[in-house]
Amino acid sequence: MIAGLWSLGAALPAKAVVVANYQFQNTLSSTIPTAPDLVPFISGTYSPATIGGTPTTVYNFGANQGLSLTTTGLISDNFTIATLLSFDNISEYKRILDFKNLTSDTGLYTLFGQLVFYNQATGGPAVGPGTFFEAVLTRNSSNNLVTAYLDGIQVFSFTDSSSFAVISADNLLNFFQDDNVVAGEVSSGSVAGIRIFDNVLTATEVADLNLLSPSAPPTSEVPAPLPLLGVGAVFGWSRRLRRHLRRSTPTA
Repeated sequence: MIAGLWSLGAALPAKAVVVANYQFQNTLSSTIPTAPDLVPFISGTYSPATIGGTPTTVYNFGANQGLSLTTTGLISDNFTIATLLSFDNISEYKRILDFKNLTSDTGLYTLFGQLVFYNQATGGPAVGPGTFFEAVLTRNSSNNLVTAYLDGIQVFSFTDSSSFAVISADNLLNFFQDDNVVAGEVSSGSVAGIRIFDNVLTATEVADLNLLSPSAPPTSEVPAPLPLLGVGAVFGWSRRLRRHLRRSTPTA
């Protein structure tokens, strides 16, 4: 019992924090002001769209006219990147994420509409041209596990022992922009949301994402480790926690 009480002072698992959130409401700025703006390779346009019954504004990009983000201070080798996008053309490979500043062919693509991390894994159903889909990629630095989700469903995972999904020393993450190794693996398209977290979302959290909302949980860190408390204070904290959990439990 005493050991259990002292364990309350240990660090709790880190909660994923939203560090950048782009909604493309006629701007390439993040709703989180500490994140840098997205930078277009060539400027695109904005237009109205309705996605899943929700009216919104989207950013339209041409083939190889994607976006770049400076990730210094945002994420390292442990992250979640979520993107809501559509491609006009789904034939062959179409680049979604580039981690190596356009110097490598590795990265996240669609291949005839399926998600693929070249050259590690492919999976899931195929999306159609002009259809918005949510692509989410997580990387866990503790075991190098990379996991991909399509519309909230896990489609593949692999052990990234070669750090293919680690952003290079340039600290640039590129969207919808192809490398210079194999040309032409891009499509024009539209993006409605990009959200970046500094930790790995669980499968449940990915399924609950809504990139069309201004913000969605998880958005904050777990509180810092508790100080060493007296027994009475610990029991009081524990009772308050249990009451909070009971109030937060969904009812049928």
